[in-house]
Amino acid sequence: MYDIFCISAGQFQSKKKNSVFSNKHRYLNYGLLGIASTLGRSGYNPIVIHGLFDPPSTILNICEQYGISGTRNPILLSIPSFFALEWARTLSALIKEYYPNKTIIVGGRWVIGNQDQWIKSYLGVDLVIPGLVGANILDIVTSMNKFSTMASATKFRSNNSTTIEYRHLHEKDLFQPSIEVSTGCGMGCSFCEEKDIKLSKLKPATIVAEEMLAINKSSAFVEATPYLESSMFIATREWAEQLYAERQKRGISCNWRVETRVDKLNARNIPTLAKAGLKVVDLGLESASLKQLERMNKTNNPKSYLTTASELIQTAYDNGIWVKVNVLLYAGETSALIDETVDWLSSIRKAIKGVSAGPVIVYGLPSDREVFIKELEGLGATAIDTDVIGVTNISPSSTIDYEASIEISKNICREFMDSRDYYDLKSFSYFSRDYTYQEFQRDIEGLVQKDVSFKL
Repeated sequence: MYDIFCISAGQFQSKKKNSVFSNKHRYLNYGLLGIASTLGRSGYNPIVIHGLFDPPSTILNICEQYGISGTRNPILLSIPSFFALEWARTLSALIKEYYPNKTIIVGGRWVIGNQDQWIKSYLGVDLVIPGLVGANILDIVTSMNKFSTMASATKFRSNNSTTIEYRHLHEKDLFQPSIEVSTGCGMGCSFCEEKDIKLSKLKPATIVAEEMLAINKSSAFVEATPYLESSMFIATREWAEQLYAERQKRGISCNWRVETRVDKLNARNIPTLAKAGLKVVDLGLESASLKQLERMNKTNNPKSYLTTASELIQTAYDNGIWVKVNVLLYAGETSALIDETVDWLSSIRKAIKGVSAGPVIVYGLPSDREVFIKELEGLGATAIDTDVIGVTNISPSSTIDYEASIEISKNICREFMDSRDYYDLKSFSYFSRDYTYQEFQRDIEGLVQKDVSFKL
């Protein structure tokens, strides 16, 4: 039986309005699975369970089937976003009702920030850990375990491996795997949560290849397509060539996906990366309006930025790589500024696999979001409170309110993405791995255009 339960908090509602596809998603909390892997290498037998869009009571029932009543170790509860906060509160209350002696430890750096005491009180839990936990989880678990001693816990010290072990994942065959290759960003974009966090060095290609091989060897991940997790993927030609060579040596053939900035992935390296298995790029273009790019602090040279973006997207297309372009409706938007972005995208339409568009959202409790909201208001935006704690919607300007920005965003997506494109991109990384295209086609039958953000 399992002796440590690691739960990734689910959501009562999605970031985008709940749809027929919401419960098809399997977003892997790879940070929590990494913590569980560390615990597993240290003598524990953890299990990671994702709340997804299931009720908290359903997740607690799963925990009971796995033997949660028989363990005295703390329960680890990860909150990946503010949309998961209420769900986490409900689950914590259920645990305390049925198992009042159990200890709950909460993590989730994007939500907690410096508000750990407020989060602790609001959720009714025993301990909230701000920031990154990493290997410190061993000491944290030991210190909170009333029935153990430091001596007995340190007996199984973990090695320095950062490899994620999927044997600890509940329903692992339904998730696409991830490989963390770097952390941070530090580029200073106004809307980015990692704008002040220094980018770490890219994980060596040899180690990445070893992790890909481990994924390939798992029967749960036949034809898996891992996401190489990094807020800003920056690969040199030497790194790409080494990854290609290491994959060839090990017989690895899986395709993979990354997220990056326009000005950080060199188009000259694309052919080698394609040979090394790169298939999908989530590209943070954000806008093709010269004014909006400057307002976002995205670049000091918008014209050069867009030239670079066009070259990168076309080169990716020429090498068989799908590019999904991310577009952000920012403060100060007007119809004319949005048209600049749409017109630019239209000029390279053939090379784009899809578009993800949406208005800027401000995350954080009141004291954490004041500065950014004032910055947006200075550009003509208006903040709108929501019923989700820590989430503030934005009306971009006096001529485009929040509801209008949602419709404009959907129209942009529809303009550049049909149902097949949408399914291809979602199934590569996010849809449950058993959700077939035939099932998807059945699910869109009877839907009308306003229900979806792709062209029917």
